[in-house]
Amino acid sequence: MRAQAVWPGLAQGLLLVAVLGLVYWIYAPGAAGPLLLDDRSSLGKLENLGGSSAQALDYVLGNNSGPLGRPVSMASFVLEKLYGDGSVATAKTVNIALHLITGAVVAWLFTLLLQAVRAPLAGAAGVLFAAVWMLAPMHVSTVLYVVQRMAMLATLFSLLALVGYLYWRRSVSAGRPQHWRLLPVVAAIALAVFSKENGILVIPLILLTEVIWLQCCDDNGSVLKGLRKWAGLAITAGLVATLLLLLVYWGALDARHHFREFNLAERLFTQSRVLWDYVSQFYLPDPRHLGIYHDDFAVSQSLLQPGATLYAVLGWALVLALLPLLWRWPWWRRVMLGPVFFLAAHAMESTVWPLELYFEHRNYLPSVGLVLLPLSGFALLASRWPQVARPLLAWCGVAIVVLTVQTSPLVTIWSSGPLLTMHHVNGHPESARANRDYATLLARAGAADAALRYSEAAYHSAQKYAAANDEHHGDFVLRNIALACMARAPLAPAEYTELGSQNPDRPLGQVFTMSTVIKLRQQDACPGFDWDGFMEHLAGLYLQRFDTRLASTHMFAALAMLANAHGHWEYAHAYTQRYLERAPGSVRAMLMQLHFATALGRSEEAQGYIDRLQELQRAGKLSTDQQSTLSLYLEN
Repeated sequence: MRAQAVWPGLAQGLLLVAVLGLVYWIYAPGAAGPLLLDDRSSLGKLENLGGSSAQALDYVLGNNSGPLGRPVSMASFVLEKLYGDGSVATAKTVNIALHLITGAVVAWLFTLLLQAVRAPLAGAAGVLFAAVWMLAPMHVSTVLYVVQRMAMLATLFSLLALVGYLYWRRSVSAGRPQHWRLLPVVAAIALAVFSKENGILVIPLILLTEVIWLQCCDDNGSVLKGLRKWAGLAITAGLVATLLLLLVYWGALDARHHFREFNLAERLFTQSRVLWDYVSQFYLPDPRHLGIYHDDFAVSQSLLQPGATLYAVLGWALVLALLPLLWRWPWWRRVMLGPVFFLAAHAMESTVWPLELYFEHRNYLPSVGLVLLPLSGFALLASRWPQVARPLLAWCGVAIVVLTVQTSPLVTIWSSGPLLTMHHVNGHPESARANRDYATLLARAGAADAALRYSEAAYHSAQKYAAANDEHHGDFVLRNIALACMARAPLAPAEYTELGSQNPDRPLGQVFTMSTVIKLRQQDACPGFDWDGFMEHLAGLYLQRFDTRLASTHMFAALAMLANAHGHWEYAHAYTQRYLERAPGSVRAMLMQLHFATALGRSEEAQGYIDRLQELQRAGKLSTDQQSTLSLYLEN
């Protein structure tokens, strides 16, 4: 009897090890891939991380990626930097390991859910359905995109909170409540929230799992009236509070979309279509269109434009209407947990916040709900007809093989920067970002004319698709300056002076391309370019004929850094002065101006900045890096 009891657990463990080995084998080549987009902006500062514990703490607690700073996620990056080799491959390998751990927790969760309803072969089914989740092609763009570790950690801790809750519920169902089991649940929720803010959604997910799957019943099927009462009250209170907050802050939320090319209503209409696209790409993946660029997704301007919007909204309305219709039948209610889980897990990033419209990594947690749908179907059929359990799991194995065949080549593409760039532009030929990346790839290969053609295509796509955010003409010209320099075919004055010819009140809109130009100047990578004339042209736009109120502090900082790279301290000082007029309390601006005042020999002005910065240092308002920078000027 003891051997019979041990065998199912051992078999499940061996099956899980085999699945994790398969997933690792599929994903391992992806560790050779490049850094992408937010990897550079969010993690680039870690390059300066030394061995100081105070400096490390500054990075952990000083991140501005979200309202709460995401310290748990940042701690993982800092620890990796301190104790690893600092390579991109190591960072991606850590992400792959996290994916395996999360997949094991998904298998754990599925097994507990199946055991709660006494489904046969719960252990094997839990592992196999978790394999479906782990091998979904949609997750490649999360696992191999380093900065999305934030989403991965939030998902991991959210799932651990769900697992912990199910163990507490098991003790309650057995009539022996172990309330101490709620402590790790609370801890996991906190870790999820401080990994990424949408970790808070695990609370409604726990409540929905209780009322839809467990149905507030004990092992004998008797209703736990107290639990049902409190769960119902919590869900009702959450819905009412959410509706009230939306009513009160609707105008403010709409106003926060001012920097987007779509308003709040258009975002909500569009998300109805985006969510169906996520569902389609999960169940019927088309790897050609998977990736990080979806800025060619058309915005829904109304319910009828495009016409698919109405069908998308009606489709989700039907899904939600099915829940009360099927509520009276316990098993059909459980089938609805998957769709409801998916929608609830999207409640932050796919609703009212002014985020970009489409990102695959937003499905890392919600897609668990998409696997719960077939899992609940298996539980329903296998519980009624146990003889179909093994054939159903065999078909699950077929799905795993199909997903493996789809995911493996996609990972191979992600292992190479050039391959990934071509994959994106082939899958999304009207994506502004994909065309920009391909233009850069061509420029680095010396194909100047082709690079400029794709740059122009990117500019026109940005005008066409609101999801791409309308690009300033000046940013287009600046990008061409950078591309031409990369291709060793610098633009002539008649070409670069086009910058500012349109929208002269705000010649440039984004800082990103300027950062590339700064690096080119620092590296002296474009000696044939008329840098002196270009500096004079920018100064004419920003220091003589420009209304400072229309520029961002980041733009003036970038202009100052470019002038600094060119050795033009007067212009650098003038740009930084504009920066300080916009943000007089900025420590960064004061340190920059201290540097330029010192370079210009303005000792009295420099001493004034030293005095102000020392006062801020005594007040504890300087980071470790800022204190180190200030100390360089105190030694002179």
